[in-house]
Amino acid sequence: MLQFHPPLSGMPLAFVVLLVIVECLKKVRRLAPLLGAVQVVCVLSIALSTALAFLSGYQASSELGELSDPLALELGTHHALGRLLLCNSILLATFFWVARVAVRGAAVFKALYLIFLVSQMVLTLWVGGLGGDLVFEHGLGVQAKP
Repeated sequence: MLQFHPPLSGMPLAFVVLLVIVECLKKVRRLAPLLGAVQVVCVLSIALSTALAFLSGYQASSELGELSDPLALELGTHHALGRLLLCNSILLATFFWVARVAVRGAAVFKALYLIFLVSQMVLTLWVGGLGGDLVFEHGLGVQAKP
């Protein structure tokens, strides 16, 4: 069966890095109005690509069969952190939206959004590193062609 997880797993990190670059460029006042739409697209893309990568990971792991206990534990950790990453992406998008529409306390929601953006980057790197370890150290999901 066609595996969607390998290409989809890199997309959340790409959108997170792009969003961090956009946030840095927004500090230049004359660029800020131009980057608002890009920022919205990035936040929505982070939430969508994280959800797709998460779901495709379960599709990929359903075909693995029986695993040894240490390997099953590592895969379980990868899945658990993937769920945390998915929840974080939803909170990131929520605080981004609330910060944009808030009349009062917008600075608090902006700070929460930035905290969740940093945590999204850290979690994406961590989950991706665990997934890479499963593939490159243990050969999980890798099959030789006949």
